[in-house]
Amino acid sequence: MAFYDQPDLIRDMVRFWTDFIRDLLECALRYVTPDLIHISEDMAYKSFSMISPAMVREFLLPCYRAWGEIVRAHGVPLYGVDSDGYTGELIPIWIEAGINLHDSIEVAAGNDLVAYHRRFGRAMAYQGGVDKRAIAKGGSAIRAELERLTPVIRGGGYIPGCDHGVPPDVSWSAFVDYVGLLARLTGWL
Repeated sequence: MAFYDQPDLIRDMVRFWTDFIRDLLECALRYVTPDLIHISEDMAYKSFSMISPAMVREFLLPCYRAWGEIVRAHGVPLYGVDSDGYTGELIPIWIEAGINLHDSIEVAAGNDLVAYHRRFGRAMAYQGGVDKRAIAKGGSAIRAELERLTPVIRGGGYIPGCDHGVPPDVSWSAFVDYVGLLARLTGWL
């Protein structure tokens, strides 16, 4: 509500947040070049983003860009964002900001990793995206899920994994089956 009712307060908060993280990044990146800088945003609900894409663009894109410039200037190859929920409307904004990795790609929220891979190509890499419900069902359900994701796996820029934490309804045998199928599909076995 504050984005509508108190936009100046939100701008001030984002400006502080941007500057604070910028200073931390500059300090840390003087001493080390990590493989990944990862931010956890959780910017989406099950069916849509928490704030409109227009608001993300107005209020947060400058922040993401500022951090991205620092990340790239220091040679960090991956600038990632974690968000649950439906993120399809946010991915183009993240790409514009220089973010090039996204996880966890929740299937139950309507995310279609195959469609994203087709639409955005190698501009965005992904982690996760394997439907935890299919892992829990095991058998033909997990085989079908991995078959669905095969074009993305083969296309590169993707580390397949559970689309969130592995839930307690996944039995040990279903998990072992899933890991074995995934290992064979990706050439690990």
